[in-house]
Amino acid sequence: MDILKIVFLGILTTLLYALLRQLKPETAPLVVLAGAAVIIIALTDGLLGISEEIDGMMELAGLEKENVSILMKSLGICVVTQFAADICYDNSCSSIAAAVELAGRVGAIALAMPMIKTVAQLAIGLING
Repeated sequence: MDILKIVFLGILTTLLYALLRQLKPETAPLVVLAGAAVIIIALTDGLLGISEEIDGMMELAGLEKENVSILMKSLGICVVTQFAADICYDNSCSSIAAAVELAGRVGAIALAMPMIKTVAQLAIGLING
């Protein structure tokens, strides 16, 4: 999807949200969720292209696919978590937003544990000589 279409959809969703917030406040958050879902779906093609490019660069650089995969998944967790938290903040649910952000942090750390373990073992090996 073209970036201009995504920007237009975002502005349209925001305007509909502002209008519905005054007329039917209980349905206004649903407009935001629907608009956000359409935008995310529109971005999937671009994300797949980025993923293929990263795979190609990993092969050229000789990096281990597992480590880069962990980093990309962590980045995905961060983006999705921030997106969800922002929607919660916009709907005056700051405690839920904070919980979502905490869950994202825990998820990213849990995903990175194999890398952290490898780095710790390497450090111990260097210290022990």
